[in-house]
Amino acid sequence: MKILLLGSGGREHALADALTRENTPVELIAAPGNPGIAELARLVRVNANDPREVAALAEAEQVTLVVVGPEAPLAAGVVDHLQQRGIPAFGPTMGAATVETSKADTKALMMAAGIPTAHAETHRRAREAKEAVRSRFGAPVVIKASGLAAGKGVIVCQTEAEAFDAIDRILDDRVFGEAGAECLVEAFMTGEELSLFAIADGHDVLPMIGAQDHKRLLEGDEGPNTGGMGAYTPVSFSTPSLVDDVTERIFLPTLHALRKRGTPFTGLLYAGLMLTPEGPKVVEFNCRFGDPETQAILPMLTSSLLDPILAVSRGARIGGMAPFRWRSGASVTTVVASGGYPDAPKTGFPVHLPSFSDSVRVFHAGTKRGDNGDLLTSGGRVFAVTALADSFAEAQQASRDAASRIEFEGAVYRRDIGWREASRVG
Repeated sequence: MKILLLGSGGREHALADALTRENTPVELIAAPGNPGIAELARLVRVNANDPREVAALAEAEQVTLVVVGPEAPLAAGVVDHLQQRGIPAFGPTMGAATVETSKADTKALMMAAGIPTAHAETHRRAREAKEAVRSRFGAPVVIKASGLAAGKGVIVCQTEAEAFDAIDRILDDRVFGEAGAECLVEAFMTGEELSLFAIADGHDVLPMIGAQDHKRLLEGDEGPNTGGMGAYTPVSFSTPSLVDDVTERIFLPTLHALRKRGTPFTGLLYAGLMLTPEGPKVVEFNCRFGDPETQAILPMLTSSLLDPILAVSRGARIGGMAPFRWRSGASVTTVVASGGYPDAPKTGFPVHLPSFSDSVRVFHAGTKRGDNGDLLTSGGRVFAVTALADSFAEAQQASRDAASRIEFEGAVYRRDIGWREASRVG
């Protein structure tokens, strides 16, 4: 089995780790990859966002399967091009990827289909968006850039003044570029958040265990939004009955609505949920594995990831497949980031990366090799440090301790990943 994996972050390192742990022997090629992935795969230079380059590489290498990690290649139509060439690819087409690439379109789809979500309006002019806040929503309120913003385009505003500032920054200052050509003004929801992944074949889903992400930079969920500073799984309130409820009321109706629209979704559908007093509601959808939740979830997997991925990529149905199996215990992932992240990360610093026990996995997210072969920082989020243990408390402590041992200038990390879970399970 020869697989081409697109991407270069911590999520892709976790995918590479899972795919190379399969019972089926796998030859893995990664484009462009990173120094951690290089220990598991052969790295190839290619523009992962160029459909023709990716297809040419896949044909030259005669790969069995292409697995697309990040959202940008999906938005660029890489899967569409591969399918046209007859190359199996895991990920949605460009039309189906709009579940993530256009929050405005997806909100309209959900509201029309009766999928539980917060009420929202879409605006292109700051004046009209502010009037919506002033007269119809009030505060607190959520302001979102409609397009792709690297996980940072959602701003929770506690006052009208904060909302007006967020609207100006998105629509007028274009801090998120063309992702901010339109914005959503969305009703604020209360409750706990849950990330739930499901492999989808266009009709049915195979859900994974739930995880909880930590978006804020600082402990206690303070500071600016980031792409994610850590995650853990399982989540004690994510019961089988809750997953069944989300499947019946959210996943399956969404797949039906996308089929009806003419853009059937196959790949990994990620539901960001808020567990409100009225039940689970969709905060947002993503069209790919989440980061850093993937780094917490996949090390817990004891059954095959490749089997359902390959089936979906070949156009098969997965409704009759056995559920995923998971190891007991818990997994906690702590992200180690560069100083100045998320606004202006300082990179290029040498890294001291010690060795760890088998229960700790360090996924590279923003690293590169220098001219002399030394490991250097090269991004905002540098490592995702995942610890597996028999209990949540042990996993949390082990992840925190391992993160503290990774050294480079300006390194920052949160010491409280899973703090809500700690208060629940003791």
